[in-house]
Amino acid sequence: MRKFAPAAVGIVAAAAMVMPTVMPVSAQQTTRQEYRRMNWAENLPEAVRTYHDKRFTVISYSNAHETGHHPSPGTAQQVEAIRAAARANKWLVAQLKARKLTPSKIEWVTRARNGNMVFYID
Repeated sequence: MRKFAPAAVGIVAAAAMVMPTVMPVSAQQTTRQEYRRMNWAENLPEAVRTYHDKRFTVISYSNAHETGHHPSPGTAQQVEAIRAAARANKWLVAQLKARKLTPSKIEWVTRARNGNMVFYID
C-alpha cells in the first residue's frame, strides 16, 4: 500500500502542473470585442480618411463565387460616409485612380488587424 501512495501523489501533482490555468470569460470577451470593434462602421470612415502608405486590396462583389465569402455592406448612410471619407483622402483617391476606380464604386471596407484595408466594390 505504501508503494502506491507516493506514486498516486506524483501523478496528481503532474496532472496539476499540466492543467492550464483558466482565464476569466471577461478577459476573453474584451479581446474578441477589440478585434470586432475594428470593423464597426462608425470607426471605418475615420480610418479610411487617415489611411496612408499601407497595403490595400480591392475585391469585387461580382466574383464572390471565386474568392469566397464577402461581408455584406452596411446601411446606405454608412456606405456614403465611407465614400465621403475616401474622397477626402487624396492619397487613396490617387491609388484608386491608378486601378481605374473611383471612391463612388466602394461598397464596403474592412480593416485587418495589422492595419491593411480591403475595399469591396460592386
